[in-house]
Amino acid sequence: MTAMTHPTFPLLLRRRVLGAAVLLSGALVLTGCGGSDDGSSTRQDVASLHSDGPTGKASAGASTAPDPDAGRPQLRLDSSDAERDHYWHLYATCLKDHGHKMLPQRGPDSIDQTDQSPEAKAATKACADRLPLQPPELERSTNPHYDDDYRAYVKCLNRKGLKVTALPDNSGWTYDGQTTMSQARQTEVDKSCTMEAFGGKTR
Repeated sequence: MTAMTHPTFPLLLRRRVLGAAVLLSGALVLTGCGGSDDGSSTRQDVASLHSDGPTGKASAGASTAPDPDAGRPQLRLDSSDAERDHYWHLYATCLKDHGHKMLPQRGPDSIDQTDQSPEAKAATKACADRLPLQPPELERSTNPHYDDDYRAYVKCLNRKGLKVTALPDNSGWTYDGQTTMSQARQTEVDKSCTMEAFGGKTR
């Protein structure tokens, strides 16, 4: 069975091939569960999260070390497809302009995650401030209820007909046998369950 990682959005990683993003953030973003090459995902019907700045973090004092995430666009749980696509496009374009290899056959914003060249590493560093931050709810470091929410998410997927089994560390899931659910329906179920579980409706 194929293991799927949860990113930022469960299906977000399938939207973009983000090898450079993975190297920078240290974890698969969007993550994701259930997927396709271009990986669609999204959330809806939840109030937006607001913050005092682009990363949603409090301003640091003069003696505090600079925030490495300062200036990065902050995605919300209810960010639209268009909004997420816009930020990923800006990031991918920056990487491309700085010499990172791309996979045009998969789409104009598909990043070659196998590119480990000095140019790719330099591009990743140069474009770090354009890499979108995932919604706080989908990050264990910023969501104290992450594991409970993830379990509720997987339970919801199964309840709605996408038979999966969570990985032991809640970093993703595997199909529980062969699925007959269409990709379009999987995306719909994923959206609904992510909003239900990570939007606080199960707590």
